[in-house]
Amino acid sequence: MEVIPEKQNINKLFSTTNYYIDFYQREYKWTGDEVKRLLDDIFYHFEQSYAKYKGLDASEQNVLEKYPWYYLNTYITNKNKADGRIFVVDGQQRLTTLTLMLLALYRMCNAEPLLLRDWIKAKLVGIGTGGKKQFWMAHDKREALMLALLESKTLSEDMISDGITAKHMIENFGLLQKELSARLTSKHKLDTFIYYFLCMVVIINLEVEQTDVPMIFEVINDRGIRLKSYEILKGKLLGEIDKAEVEEYADIWDTSLRDLESRSEDEVDNFFRTYLRSKFSEARKHGRDFDGPYHRTIFEDDCNKMLSLKFNKIGVKNFLKDPFQYYSKLFLRLRQLGDDISSKIPECYYISQLNRMDGHIMLTLAACGVNDGSEDDKIKAVARAFDRAYVMLQLNRAYESNQFQELLYTLNPLLNNCPTEEIEKRIDASVLAEINERRNTNMESLLSYGQFKQVGYGDYNPTFLRYFLARVEAFITEGLKRGLMDNLYNYVRGTGRGNAYHIEHILAHNNESRALFKKGDDAIDEEMFENERNRFGGLLLLKGQDNQSSGAETYAEKLRTYTGSAPYLAQTLVADFYKSNSAMTEFMKYSGLQFSAVPNFTLEALEQRSKLLYNITKKIWNV
Repeated sequence: MEVIPEKQNINKLFSTTNYYIDFYQREYKWTGDEVKRLLDDIFYHFEQSYAKYKGLDASEQNVLEKYPWYYLNTYITNKNKADGRIFVVDGQQRLTTLTLMLLALYRMCNAEPLLLRDWIKAKLVGIGTGGKKQFWMAHDKREALMLALLESKTLSEDMISDGITAKHMIENFGLLQKELSARLTSKHKLDTFIYYFLCMVVIINLEVEQTDVPMIFEVINDRGIRLKSYEILKGKLLGEIDKAEVEEYADIWDTSLRDLESRSEDEVDNFFRTYLRSKFSEARKHGRDFDGPYHRTIFEDDCNKMLSLKFNKIGVKNFLKDPFQYYSKLFLRLRQLGDDISSKIPECYYISQLNRMDGHIMLTLAACGVNDGSEDDKIKAVARAFDRAYVMLQLNRAYESNQFQELLYTLNPLLNNCPTEEIEKRIDASVLAEINERRNTNMESLLSYGQFKQVGYGDYNPTFLRYFLARVEAFITEGLKRGLMDNLYNYVRGTGRGNAYHIEHILAHNNESRALFKKGDDAIDEEMFENERNRFGGLLLLKGQDNQSSGAETYAEKLRTYTGSAPYLAQTLVADFYKSNSAMTEFMKYSGLQFSAVPNFTLEALEQRSKLLYNITKKIWNV
């Protein structure tokens, strides 16, 4: 392998060579932080010299004689022997930013004489392959945006919304305009800086004369220029495909991942890791194989036996056209469903936003085959079963986070291309087996009243309690054909004085409540008092201030708090709630649930409310 170094200033860099963005390269991802750091470095050296020589004329000769050069780092190129084009292997972030900087300087050069303005324009646009005028940093997809920035034209909507590259280019161009205007406050300083920037800023080109550019790309990463695994994987996969066809598959890659990349810089890696775990992991320890550099693991024997990507251009093309396109789209859809409570599959929102989990995505990818015609039904079945699994394990005091993750991995092979009608059955059966093993029981159903009546406030963290009661509230509200008093997110995750909800104990710490738990000698059974008041039948959700204000009140005083604007589960304790309430009458009729006002909250009332909550739970989670 031969590497040919060449020292260039910016003037020479953009003078005779059109640089193409190779398919190995990532999108333009530099943000304002990287751009500002580059500016700070360049101006640090410029300002030191300008302070000494600002009395001299702004000329190329004075800058060359008085100002020291500034080393900007290296970039790596590879020459395509078939057509002679020069591709940027590493450094397109830096070269694109330098181009944006030239654009900003060009827009600042409006005063006479226009020599510098013309010079800068020549560093932006030249005659390319076949005599065509084009930008030195050549990329067909960026040309319209670059031309609009050059000619001060209004940006069209399709330019603005064209992925993260366009987003960062527009944002960074605006930042450069602002920063350069603030730093170059006189024509003399502007002209001097242009000479300095074009003549004294130096960058070294390393031309790699070899065809195995993906190897170079990975070595660069290993030596400290940290790239995401998917960025290296892109080069390794597309490197298998002939140059004549590669643009088609590079477009498939970019189009499939664009929306995921725009969500967050880690989302594409999240997709690949989730996809690989869904197809190749039967235990959590196997899933950990993809925690690290999966761009290597994917070519190892276990994965390669199924994917056939290693040294196989046909396999790579088939993978990109089918599994890659389909599962990346499915992963994105599941993420979007997780953001949207109004979707037809709200369980995705419950899992993602209310409980901050995403294991249902792995299971859905496992259950769906490529271009699965039952995709909608499978998404719904997995989400329902996942939500039910989480809640049932909690209610049976059989939930532990690490164990739950282990359980999910064992479900992957069970759900692989599973018929839709079998999905919930298989997940439920695994969950029931987990409950029986964890509790050393022999239950035949996911929940019994004997178990439900034993659990409550002291057994769970506040988030799960709020989630459970919020789902009960949503069930009642839907039954009444009304809207929620507040949104589910606030019920479960709300913070601050205006949005936070807390768990309300109907039986407060006062003499009236304690009197229900007297022993024969009139002493209070404090242990029984605490156990009983913590049962689900004795709990409600109230807004923060309401909860605090009703903390030690008598039950008669609490009923006033539960009236009117309180969540409906609290209002069902109040007699006035049932007066002329045909919606409630109809709801009880078709649901078979026995709601009733509770004028005095006795132990019998607590038991009735507990049974009511149990029956609601069975209906919500279909057990």
